Amino acid sequence: MKDPIKVYDARWEATEFSDEQVKRLFEATLLYAFELGVRTVTFGRDARLAAGHVMEIGVETALAAGFRTLVNPNPISTPQSYFNTLYHSQENRNTIGLTVTASHNPSQYVGVKFVVPVVHAIGYDCGPSGGLRRVREIYHSNARLPTTGGGKPELIHLQDQYIDFSLKTAGVTVGGLSGMKIVLDAFNGSAGPEIFQALTRAGADITPLRLIPDGTFPTGSPNPTSQGKMNNAIELAQENGAHLVIGVDGDGDRIVFGDHRGLLTAGFAFVPILKACLEGTAAGASALYDPKVSPLALAEWGKLGANPVLFRNGHSQIKDYMTRTHALAAAEESGHYYHRIQLNDLVISGENSILTILLLAKALQADRSLMDRLWDLQNQIVTTGEFNYQFPDDATRDQALKTVIELFAKDKAIITTHTPDGIDLEGTCVNKGVDLKPGAVKLDKGWYSGYFRVATNEKGVVRGYLTAGESATGKAVEDAARSILGETFGGKVVE
Repeated sequence: MKDPIKVYDARWEATEFSDEQVKRLFEATLLYAFELGVRTVTFGRDARLAAGHVMEIGVETALAAGFRTLVNPNPISTPQSYFNTLYHSQENRNTIGLTVTASHNPSQYVGVKFVVPVVHAIGYDCGPSGGLRRVREIYHSNARLPTTGGGKPELIHLQDQYIDFSLKTAGVTVGGLSGMKIVLDAFNGSAGPEIFQALTRAGADITPLRLIPDGTFPTGSPNPTSQGKMNNAIELAQENGAHLVIGVDGDGDRIVFGDHRGLLTAGFAFVPILKACLEGTAAGASALYDPKVSPLALAEWGKLGANPVLFRNGHSQIKDYMTRTHALAAAEESGHYYHRIQLNDLVISGENSILTILLLAKALQADRSLMDRLWDLQNQIVTTGEFNYQFPDDATRDQALKTVIELFAKDKAIITTHTPDGIDLEGTCVNKGVDLKPGAVKLDKGWYSGYFRVATNEKGVVRGYLTAGESATGKAVEDAARSILGETFGGKVVE
């Protein structure tokens, strides 16, 4: 029997599983919570159409089992949902949080993201007793939840507290961003209103696009990192002279930054954010990066006094590794940013998109030449952005990916599949002409860097990403990879 559990979370097409199967997912999750000694659960959801129904199944299951059940019934971002769990963990640390979302996926998808005490994200083989591996074991077992019933949901609304906390943590005062013009594209996701409110409270002049949550996502998948998706926002910035362009995905934990010139890659956008995070810390604090971050950006991180540490993609796994290694922050080129977040005596590793946005906006407010310097850095490289190909079956997908890696190996690129401490990167890094020695990044003429992997939440998909120091090199390696994926193996380009 199949189940909806993936590597980072649970995710499925809304018609793929029956209500009984969805209920069984929540039963397995709550039985896992029982094993952890947890009796309190918070629920949040994004704006997608199936999210309300799925959350209602989860809430009813939790109430029937006697859990104290705290529910925000309105569409909110995943970071705000995490904050809700953190906020209530002040009172009771034995609290889990369940967020019903499918992130940047198309409207027909739905899913669940999970955190255990204290706001510790779990994935497959990540978290207590194996995290989602243990949930999957229970899902397929005969174990059943005890039924006590009688409970009632407690409705919670913490958006104001979330915004106030984010402003305070970022060091941005009310009106502190006065005079700054920002274009915000929310892709009809759940994060738009809360980000708009936070930036407005900070005094910024916001021009919104696709601000109203709409689970049909009428303009397509709510993914600002897909090629061309931010064109309208960039054109609007050209027209109105905006200082900053921001795009967020369907559940608000993926962010892109740019201006009238286009979009910055996350590695370069992270430079001023990381600088702010490093204030008051000792030199050498660890900052995690995923395999797609440009080597040139990593050199800038090092100049700030950070110690860049390679790690795999994966929200749950990155946050778990941050906690275990006491890392200060992290960035993925897919537009995910992570912080060490403290609320009174509770310290977690997680996302707070309002905090991320405010830190960059604050830096730009203090130095209006900042974007020019970031663009000067980015213009020294060429990057493909993420390109994705879908195949009719896993066997074809795997053979296509293998052939692409063989192409780079024949070009004498260094092929890397594990971090220096032996952690599987869940994909393959290819580097030619790149020496990433700490504090002394060396890039030879004709260098390129890339990362290829199998998608974890979409069927039959290979994801690719390439960066190079010269346009001719970048075009040559991209064309060669796309030729194999698209022409040789018949893959179809997907978002």
